Amino acid sequence: MYEKPKILFYCQHSLGMGHLVRSFALAESLSTEFRVLLLNGGKLPRRMSIPADVEVLNLPPLGIDEEGKLASRDRRRTVDQAQAIRKKLILQTYRAEKPQIVLIELFPFGRKKFAGELLPLLDEAKGRSKIVCSVRDILVGKRKDQVRHDARAIETANRFFDAILVHSDPGFAQLGDSFQTNVPLNVRVFYTGFVAPNSPVSGKEKTETAVRKVIVSAGGGVVGKEILCAAIEAHKILSKRFRVETTIAGGLFLPETDWIYLQGLTIKEKGLKLKRFIPNLREKMRCSDVSVSQCGYNTALDIVLSGVSAVVVPFGDGHSEDEQTKRAKRLEEIGALRVCEDPTGEGLARDIEKAFEFRPKMVSLDFNGGAASTKIVKNLLPGKRQAACWLEPVKYALKNRKKPIKMFFRDDDAGIDNVRLLKLLDVFESFATPLDIAVIPKAVSTAFVDELRGRIEASPELISIHQHGYEHVNHETKGLKCEFGPARNKAQQFLDIVGGRRILKDFFGELSQPIFTPPWNRCTRETGEVLVEAGFMVLSRESHAEPLSIPSLKEISVSIDWFAKRKGVPLTREQIGILMASEIKSQSTVGIMLHHALMDMHERDYLSELLDLFAQSEAVEKHSIWSSLDAPS
Repeated sequence: MYEKPKILFYCQHSLGMGHLVRSFALAESLSTEFRVLLLNGGKLPRRMSIPADVEVLNLPPLGIDEEGKLASRDRRRTVDQAQAIRKKLILQTYRAEKPQIVLIELFPFGRKKFAGELLPLLDEAKGRSKIVCSVRDILVGKRKDQVRHDARAIETANRFFDAILVHSDPGFAQLGDSFQTNVPLNVRVFYTGFVAPNSPVSGKEKTETAVRKVIVSAGGGVVGKEILCAAIEAHKILSKRFRVETTIAGGLFLPETDWIYLQGLTIKEKGLKLKRFIPNLREKMRCSDVSVSQCGYNTALDIVLSGVSAVVVPFGDGHSEDEQTKRAKRLEEIGALRVCEDPTGEGLARDIEKAFEFRPKMVSLDFNGGAASTKIVKNLLPGKRQAACWLEPVKYALKNRKKPIKMFFRDDDAGIDNVRLLKLLDVFESFATPLDIAVIPKAVSTAFVDELRGRIEASPELISIHQHGYEHVNHETKGLKCEFGPARNKAQQFLDIVGGRRILKDFFGELSQPIFTPPWNRCTRETGEVLVEAGFMVLSRESHAEPLSIPSLKEISVSIDWFAKRKGVPLTREQIGILMASEIKSQSTVGIMLHHALMDMHERDYLSELLDLFAQSEAVEKHSIWSSLDAPS
């Protein structure tokens, strides 16, 4: 009988229910392939349902009080007593269960106060289990010590973790957006898409009536009193002009004193209902005219997926909590909702009235996060080949292309480390994909030319060669490296360019194309003028270079550097995938620059994954630089 592999899933909700709701949704998806045991570190509301195939072990509950300090949610224990029991119970559970996967929600990018129980677990699990972090789309980014916090979090991730699941569409929010440090993250990052809980549909449709229905919610309710009070005042104002029916969900974590206070405000108010909890908020939104809420992760998904006209008042404490504000602003920018700038009763009433006529735009975001996360985690198991998840943004971009995109690859520095170049050519030939090779004239050898000519003659449509500078040496005494820069006059540049072209003509004859790539992708306008005089027709650099705008010289640039850096730090493969997806979304032609001398076996494996994707996609037209000139855009 098949026994599912085990996941030990740690979740700590401290302020509201958002982390727990998302973790339950993720655990439910994971349970299709795994036996999931969820360690719940906060207080579990009685009316909150647990996914059927998920086991939950409730730790002595802890949370955060109004001063930001740890607080026990169990009157029988102090914080210290709860911490001691939790630490022991977590380790005992890990040792007893021996899970293949340890999945930790948010830490080390948050939950620093719980490091005392998590670091011993990570020490125990390192090398025995695959360790995975699960994080939402946007992290808190306004701590007083944010730079130090981020550096410490990344160092912990690099030390212990095997993968990071970011439950976001990379086109909406990326993990790097939340960091304020240059410390490199060396853990594989996977963008899963948003994780949305299943929401049963009643089958009822919103009916057009004279009554305007408004649904008001504030997540778990811990910090919801102000918005709920403002909504009650807004109802009183609106009911003087419209027939309004307002339903207010207090939240399972709303303090009892606040609940009693709200009840007092709503007594004898017509059309105003007060409920402690609404189990299917998304369905209630779908049948309402307007939703008023904060903008936590789960509420935002409910808004978008329900299609309701929404007004949001993002929670923020004015100091560290800015995550909801960032999410709200981004959703407002794409037309999904409206942000209330004046969260008083009068201000909210004005925005609700405008929302009666507001029609949210359809958004094309990935909401398949549960299934994608399950697939990613399954591929982390021993014996499973790592799925090419870094390509998910590229797949998504190709899927949404209305017209095919022209793609070409350019490999620089041919003549150096030719053994690796030939291995790279093997990869391209196996996928029948063209490769433009930029050859350094002074680095050419007879043996190399014989090998390359033989390959070109065997597959002329797959290999093209052109000139890559002359010697690939730097002539600048200061500033950026450049072989054809301001330190050299036009006559000096002419001698090298013409001399290099003569060498390639002698070796390759007509196989050498009239295309020029300057070393380091840098040159001057005088270089362009020399190229025209020497008979070149195309200049290929990087897309961010200032165009020379010489009419008789075409410029066909690469826009993706396979080994790109940001502030001196190499981008991860996942970040390269995101850049590639962005270019595919916005351009008609995309060029990718390779450096074979830097490409080891692992890099060639990544490249094979990309070429395999392109081979299967009808949205990709594979070109050389030369063939892209004549292809229609």
